[in-house]
Amino acid sequence: MTFQQAVVQTADLGASAFRYGLQALGNDSSKVQFASTRSLVGSVALDNALQARYPNDPRWDYGIGLKKRARQSAVWIEVHPASTSEVTTLLNKLRWLKTWLKERAPALYKLTASQSYYWVATRGVHIRQGSPQARQLQLAGLSLPRKRVTF
Repeated sequence: MTFQQAVVQTADLGASAFRYGLQALGNDSSKVQFASTRSLVGSVALDNALQARYPNDPRWDYGIGLKKRARQSAVWIEVHPASTSEVTTLLNKLRWLKTWLKERAPALYKLTASQSYYWVATRGVHIRQGSPQARQLQLAGLSLPRKRVTF
């Protein structure tokens, strides 16, 4: 199954949520880079697409479809201030995303590997490696925030 097909099959999203390239990321697209743009399939602005349906939930920002050889996968990007005071917020967003994928978006869930979640800083990164907050992130399957993510 392709990333685009998985987005279209997700009742909460549908065909209108899928965008080619990084169009769904808008200005945040500069925070994502590719060794080869051929690996980029498309994107979805998850937060915007789900805002009306889940107005009070801690929604995740974006999904990106990647292609390696003939296989496609999904990665999930949250663009958010990267300070120790925001770790709990990010963990809540991650928990929400994982639950939503499993319960409401099974096709996207199948395309998502365990290490497919990324926190991208809106500005600088203010969480030290080895800090209690860094350990919390690691236990949840989320690496330290970064200024950019490269695939």
